Amino acid sequence: MLAHAAIRQAFAAYFSGTVTLPQAPLAVRGQVTMARWSVNYLLSESDGRPCLDFYATNRFTNDRHVRIHEDGRLEHLDAPLELFIHDPKVPGDRERAERAYFEHNRRIYELLRSKGLL
Repeated sequence: MLAHAAIRQAFAAYFSGTVTLPQAPLAVRGQVTMARWSVNYLLSESDGRPCLDFYATNRFTNDRHVRIHEDGRLEHLDAPLELFIHDPKVPGDRERAERAYFEHNRRIYELLRSKGLL
């Protein structure tokens, strides 16, 4: 289904060539595990045009949720947060920040599951 060279090139460039998509025709959903990365991808459409969404994890860096459009353009989508920041001088700010952090991550994990990327 995915014969678009621009998407394949943008994917490889994003990972500096250390992670690439399979050369064979891609399934609608798939996984690539290379160079300490685990990347789940989904072939989809955005505004009626082909795209590839992926969720990439690596224990040495933050998670990434990215869309590559047919022309190779990258769109960074919401990804889980790895931490939250608060001002200890502001009463209740830690609780507010922690609540926002967990609400954001719950929403994003639900989105990733609904797309089949988790």
